[in-house]
Amino acid sequence: MAEAVLSALLQVIFEKSTSETFETYALLRGTEKEMRKLQGVLSTIQAVLEDAEDRQAMDKAVKNWLIKLKDVAYDADDLLEEYMTEASRRRLESHDYKKLSRFILNEVRYFFSQSNPILFRYQMRNKLENIAERLDAVADERFKFHLGDRLADSRSQFPQRLQSDSYLLESEVLGREADQEKIVTLLLSSADQRDVSVLPVVGMGGLGKTTLAKLVYNDERVQEHFECRIWVCVSEDFDVKRLMKAIIESMTGNRCDLQETESIHRRVQELIRGLRFLLVLDDVWNDDQEKWDRLKNSVRHGSVGSKILVTTRSEKVALVTGTFAPYHLEGLSDEDCWLLFEHRAFKSGRPEESSSFIAIGKEIAKKCRGVPLAAKSLGSLMYLRRKRSEWLFVKDSEIWRLVEEENGILPVLRLSYDSLPSHLKQCFAYCSLFPKNCRINKDKLILLWIAEGFIQVPPGKSPEEVGNEYFNELLWSSFFQNVTTDHDKNIMDCEMHHLLHDLAKAVAGSSCVTVEVSKRLSVPTGTRYLSVFCADNKIPRGSRNACKLRSFLLLSGHWKTAEVSRKLILSLKSLRSLDISNTGIKKISKSIGLMIHLRYLDLSSTLIKRLPNTVCSLFNLQSLILKHCTRLEKLPKDMRKLINLRHLNLSDCRLLNKLPNGIGDLRSLQTLPVFIVGKEASCSIAELQNLDLHGELEIRNLENVSNSRCSKSAKRANLKEKWNLQSLKLWWEHVDEVHVKENVEHVIEGLQPSFELKKLEIKNYVGSKFPGWLMNPCLTNLVELSLIKCQRCVQLPLLQKLPALEVLTINEMEATMYFCDDLQGNAGGNGFVSLKTLSIENMSNLLGWTTNGGQLILPSLKQLVIDGCPNLGSLPELPSVASMKLDDCSMDLLRMVTRITTLSDLIISGFSELVQLPQGLLKSNPSLLSLEIRDCLELRSFSGELQTLGPLQCLTISNCPELESFSELSGLSSLESLWIDRCDSLVSMPGGMTRLNSLRHVSFSDCENLAALPEAIKYLTCLQTLNIFSCPALETLPEWLGNLVALREMELCYCENLLRLPQSMQRLTALQFLLIRGCPCLEMRCKKDTGADWHKIRHIPFIKINGPYIQALSV
Repeated sequence: MAEAVLSALLQVIFEKSTSETFETYALLRGTEKEMRKLQGVLSTIQAVLEDAEDRQAMDKAVKNWLIKLKDVAYDADDLLEEYMTEASRRRLESHDYKKLSRFILNEVRYFFSQSNPILFRYQMRNKLENIAERLDAVADERFKFHLGDRLADSRSQFPQRLQSDSYLLESEVLGREADQEKIVTLLLSSADQRDVSVLPVVGMGGLGKTTLAKLVYNDERVQEHFECRIWVCVSEDFDVKRLMKAIIESMTGNRCDLQETESIHRRVQELIRGLRFLLVLDDVWNDDQEKWDRLKNSVRHGSVGSKILVTTRSEKVALVTGTFAPYHLEGLSDEDCWLLFEHRAFKSGRPEESSSFIAIGKEIAKKCRGVPLAAKSLGSLMYLRRKRSEWLFVKDSEIWRLVEEENGILPVLRLSYDSLPSHLKQCFAYCSLFPKNCRINKDKLILLWIAEGFIQVPPGKSPEEVGNEYFNELLWSSFFQNVTTDHDKNIMDCEMHHLLHDLAKAVAGSSCVTVEVSKRLSVPTGTRYLSVFCADNKIPRGSRNACKLRSFLLLSGHWKTAEVSRKLILSLKSLRSLDISNTGIKKISKSIGLMIHLRYLDLSSTLIKRLPNTVCSLFNLQSLILKHCTRLEKLPKDMRKLINLRHLNLSDCRLLNKLPNGIGDLRSLQTLPVFIVGKEASCSIAELQNLDLHGELEIRNLENVSNSRCSKSAKRANLKEKWNLQSLKLWWEHVDEVHVKENVEHVIEGLQPSFELKKLEIKNYVGSKFPGWLMNPCLTNLVELSLIKCQRCVQLPLLQKLPALEVLTINEMEATMYFCDDLQGNAGGNGFVSLKTLSIENMSNLLGWTTNGGQLILPSLKQLVIDGCPNLGSLPELPSVASMKLDDCSMDLLRMVTRITTLSDLIISGFSELVQLPQGLLKSNPSLLSLEIRDCLELRSFSGELQTLGPLQCLTISNCPELESFSELSGLSSLESLWIDRCDSLVSMPGGMTRLNSLRHVSFSDCENLAALPEAIKYLTCLQTLNIFSCPALETLPEWLGNLVALREMELCYCENLLRLPQSMQRLTALQFLLIRGCPCLEMRCKKDTGADWHKIRHIPFIKINGPYIQALSV
């Protein structure tokens, strides 16, 4: 099993050895004999290889033979790569690339340490003889195993390529309804009154424990019951520090950079204090009681009723962790297994009633033993087999006999793996380099596959297209799962099931290894692909065995090393892929130019300022990833020599202000997210002419296209023929010069994109009219359009003629007065049929929606933002709008909201003359969930309509200094949060607060005249959070504060006249956190152990005064 990816490698070597490159050039004179011998041995081995791979699981001697064969094969591939590099150089020389060839000649000869081609041929012939002899010796050993000849890879060819470009697999969950209901009932049960109870779910691998946990985690009842839900993938590495950091990251949504265990422990306690939480620990293997107790202690400050749900394969883990009896997950019924199987195995999801496959399929489904992962995997396998004999072969396979012996699901999955073509086996095994539970970026994975030579490209297709097909085939076959997609439904990343990760490690054997190192890199013998985690955050030095590595991937994101050493680079001379992203490196050694095999180099999110020019000697480089290199200032001047470069990612390189000349010579380039137009003799826009770019393109500094032939120059960018571009940004920067303004309309006219474009942004354009290609729209596939700071344009494009437009942003267009010139394109309701989001901001001269006064209809609009449009007095018809923000607009516009009845979110801001909300504004939108009123300086009243908003959950009132009180709130039965900020005149709270049983969070901030807390608050016995900021008139807190028995968090900040705390603070036994800042009297009285008020608060576990914790109790 460990060496089952060898056949694909041998096929690649054979194809290289028989390629035209080796037949054509004089470089090979004198080596034909050795090359023919090598080809003959390869053919002999390929004939018996399939039999050997099948027998290796049962015969250790055969497995060892395959290991030796693999080692020689890799060395042979390295040698042929050296030949191909030199041969390609000579081919360039013969095609008049004189200047380029001279450069490559120097660099390659530097690597070979010789400049004499005769000497080079002599050395290569000796190496070739050695490889052929070693390979011949290994091949001779095949006789003692009596291996049989077969047609190459006969068992594992897919009969057809899957047609769909990408798969978004819907959840396939069957037969778990009863399990879900039982576990939810246990989690919601109040029978166990411990602070934290633990429910273990136990079952064999592949049964769907994780899937079941996700069903429970996302159950609506669970979401309502628990105030906080946390999901942590554990696996074999039960490192308490790592798990606590994972809890922090799950709760905050941000990466945790804390390093000290005590600080991490304290942060977990701070976040979780007083909350009723659900913590899911998925795939736990640890049965060490001490480690478990340490983790459990870190979350002991949760509220009564908190639960931990553990999924595990181990009964012992369940006994160590559980406070509930373990929940034993059983296999699915044969019927449910069959339903999962048939959903994957048949094109329509169900077979024809007369299908002869049904009986066989049901027998196969029974053999899955109730394991859903097996049923889905085998169903996917059979989908591509339409012969009855193929189904019978699987049903009667010898692999089923291993199920009981190995006591697991791995042999079942092995059956699916064995049926993969050899090229997919390589790709799957390579994925073992990524840790369990890791999200694997699809595009990155495909580029790595390409760099490693795993992709077999047929004529007429690109490596990326084929790599995407490979990914989809593995996804469809259930080797990948849980994909996430972007807005356009393109797959971004995926996961591997734990069992499939185990399978990948098993089939990869010693070839693909993940190691943890401290100072010196230790590479296991036989390893070719390595991922590294460094314990001390320093990139290691080199290693003797590293010279055979093909992949070197750094996994941790906390590296501190300032430079990748020359010693490490020199030890990685066979490398194809190098990923040192997310490190602290500032400098790359010049010796990187010696890595002539390198195809993939990822330096993203590093601190480098520039790359050495020797990078340009990486003749085979295909992918150079520099995204998020925020300190990068300059690219090497000889970039044009990287003629095999396909991907140059410069996204978010903020300090990079120019590109080197010759980017246009990189004819293979298809990823270039950023292009910076240079001045005069610098990189001109014409460099884009012959590039077939894909994905995104942002063209900056368009003001540099400003000569008398600027329109012709812009057309030479050839954007109209770039069919694979999905997103285009056209940016001008410094546009004050007169000649820029004179020529800008000609420039943009020449930048017409293809009609396949989906996203377009135009920024800082200073022309007085938009280009013809946008005024008479041909962009029929455009989904998003942003027009930003186009301040001289009077007329907007005919936006209603863009049938696919969903998102429209218009910002700072001072000369524009109307949204539409006429409604001809909107006749019959045909305009703006797809528009869902519209944002219009800082349009001070916008007067109306149409020039002819007709009524504009936006039938599909869901979200509307109008900000800084003081002269706009009307709204279009909005039959489906759900979210609206009006900021700094006219009162007439606000009154128009009373005609809308569909809002769930409303923000009203910046209406400086608003005294009272328009009658009917709130009443007409009874389904509001969130209402924010901000910066309404004259607002005094809500018109008594607040109480009609029964579903309202969040109410925010900010910077309304004239608001003295507001109306009855008794009708707000769903209100959870009330935030009042900078309401200086507010002296009383409304009536009816006693009936706000859902209110959990109240905050007062910058209310200068608030001398006492509103007495109505004392009836809010469910209140959990009370925050008071900058209320200088507040001198005391009432004794009834002790009535707030559910209060968990209180913050008192910058109330400089607050003198003391009430005695009743001692009754707040649920209070977990108290923050006091900028309250000098309180700070003195609350000094630990000595302050006059200390006895009132010493029971609170977490207390912060002016920054540091003065108390952080551990339980």
